[in-house]
Amino acid sequence: MMDNEQSKHNNLSIKIDFREKDSNVGKILAELYGFQIIEDNLKIGDYLIGNDVIVERKTAIDFSQSIIDGRLFRQAKIMQQVFNLPLFIIEGKNVFDTSVNIHPNAVKGALVSLTLAWRIPVLFSTDYTDTALLLWLIASQNYDFHADISARPGRRPKRLLGRQLYILQGLPGVGPKLAEALLNHFGSIAKVITASDKELTDIHGLGRIKAQKIKTIVNSFAYKTPGNNSVNSVH
Repeated sequence: MMDNEQSKHNNLSIKIDFREKDSNVGKILAELYGFQIIEDNLKIGDYLIGNDVIVERKTAIDFSQSIIDGRLFRQAKIMQQVFNLPLFIIEGKNVFDTSVNIHPNAVKGALVSLTLAWRIPVLFSTDYTDTALLLWLIASQNYDFHADISARPGRRPKRLLGRQLYILQGLPGVGPKLAEALLNHFGSIAKVITASDKELTDIHGLGRIKAQKIKTIVNSFAYKTPGNNSVNSVH
């Protein structure tokens, strides 16, 4: 079964922060899952899948230390502002590692905050091979999701709400949940389109960069190249 799935999702690519080189995760992704590895100096997170999924990998010890020094929620904030789908992977057999001077309840509280307050998923892996497996599963499902979205012309929602959400999901970085949040907040597609960058960023999960991309699409002009029926855009 794994072999069939792997052949279906061959040639997937992933950007890996160069500081993750010693983790061996990239080596496993390349050798076992056939990933194209792009080493980069990522300013946010450790692994970038597509343009929307950012993954921060932490060992169990580093997770506890990041709670103590305040890094954890600073990272969570910027990941959520910039990317559509941020998530954490905590690697290790004991997330409540006793070598770090922190109460287990503080670790539990941080996990609850990430999940409920920040709405960022937290996944757990036992070691770097397990982390690689999770990343492959994430990349594969993300690929399938976007492949389904690219087939949108064949879908024709019948109800008004379905049509409105369908249109909003055509905007960059806008999935079903964000489309619903936009419509609930602004009340109509027209108000979403005319909203300012600042008004768009009031929506939970919609950061500055994504808002700018939406405004770029909305404010671009379409033109036809002479002698060509295709439409191009300028802004």
